Amino acid sequence: MAPRGADLPSYAGEIRTPGGAALPGTVTLDEEAVILAPDGGPPRLVPYRDLAMVAITDLVGLVATGDGPDAERWLLERFGAATGPLIGALRERRLRQRLADALVALPDGEPVELVEYARGDGTAPEHGIAQMAVDGWGVTLAPLDERLPALRVRRAEIGAVDLLPQAGGLRVTAPGGGFDLLRLGAAAARYRDRLADLPRVARLDAAAILGRLVPDVPSTTLARATEALVDGRPASPADLGEAWAPLERSVLGEPTFEASYLALRDRAGGQEALRWLALAPERPGDPSNHRAWFLVALPGNLVALELVSEGAHATYCFRAGPRATFTGGAGPAGIEAAAASRAVAQVSAALVDARFLREPISMPDDRLATPDGVRYRLALHAIPSLAAARREFIARLVHRDHAGWSAALDDLIAWHARCRDDAAAWPGRAAEEAQVAEAADGGGAAG
Repeated sequence: MAPRGADLPSYAGEIRTPGGAALPGTVTLDEEAVILAPDGGPPRLVPYRDLAMVAITDLVGLVATGDGPDAERWLLERFGAATGPLIGALRERRLRQRLADALVALPDGEPVELVEYARGDGTAPEHGIAQMAVDGWGVTLAPLDERLPALRVRRAEIGAVDLLPQAGGLRVTAPGGGFDLLRLGAAAARYRDRLADLPRVARLDAAAILGRLVPDVPSTTLARATEALVDGRPASPADLGEAWAPLERSVLGEPTFEASYLALRDRAGGQEALRWLALAPERPGDPSNHRAWFLVALPGNLVALELVSEGAHATYCFRAGPRATFTGGAGPAGIEAAAASRAVAQVSAALVDARFLREPISMPDDRLATPDGVRYRLALHAIPSLAAARREFIARLVHRDHAGWSAALDDLIAWHARCRDDAAAWPGRAAEEAQVAEAADGGGAAG
């Protein structure tokens, strides 16, 4: 980071707080925060992510940290022609910082563009101007109207991108998250190609991963599996058909993972177990390295995640549904299939959205509160799927020896089947976390 005040963008004008006098001052754009410095007063440094409002009217800028009684507000006056560029720069830096918190990396030099958009149905239409940022994993649409939430569409969720000649724009369809871009003019084709490339590359990544794992499976079978497994989408044996058995064998190359997966499957009903496989590239557009994981619905209202890629050393267990309502269900493990499917979809989405980091899901609260946990706290605030997975997380069982792992699993299943309090913690969790900490202190991987 450059020293503050050294070659940083700086703007001069007058800064006024509500009810106060307008004072000459400067607004400087530091790497991580804006510095508001009225002459004769202390400078105020505000991280871009904390700017709840960035607005302009009649060449007067308004920046604020919120709407409540403790919110801070500043009017930026007499900045002249620089007011517009200053407000634009604040908005762009805010979006980039919030995306970085959400582990979204924009390509180098990729601009954040302003677009006119429309979304919603006839009962709740939405129309305005938004910032649009495209990255390898998807697209973000952030309305300038700050009363409206930003929209994040993962690349695999994009169903179609069609031109709308009558509106001079295009339509992006996605389950629950589609939108129209309007009045793009000659740029409509460029936007269409850029956005349509996202789901196309997602499916090419999935096809390449499967082609390496099971090259001897017929292409028609692989085509079905490709659609089912794109970008970490969990797929069951019924979803994959004839591709399930060879894929199951292919990804279980490490003896520890094979033994633990088979043990999970046995406790969940053997060949009748509710179980899923998921695959995703580590980086979009580069399927040469990928992650693979199984999810298994366990007795006692649990779903287990077994990441079978290199570097994973624990089984992660999550609550499948509210404990107070659990009375057993129709599945082999005593869990309703619909509830288990929702849980595994949520866990898989969190894993991909968090770029395969497991620490923010499992890190104990006391460690999360330390300086070492800052990155994870920011990610939990910025990634809804990750925050949801942490809320449902119960424990991670360390792969030390199989007998110890198996005993801990049985104890957790038995305890969780009886527990009806969602706030209660499994008594064995502290011992498992102590082993994680011991592995980390010893220089071993603890994920």
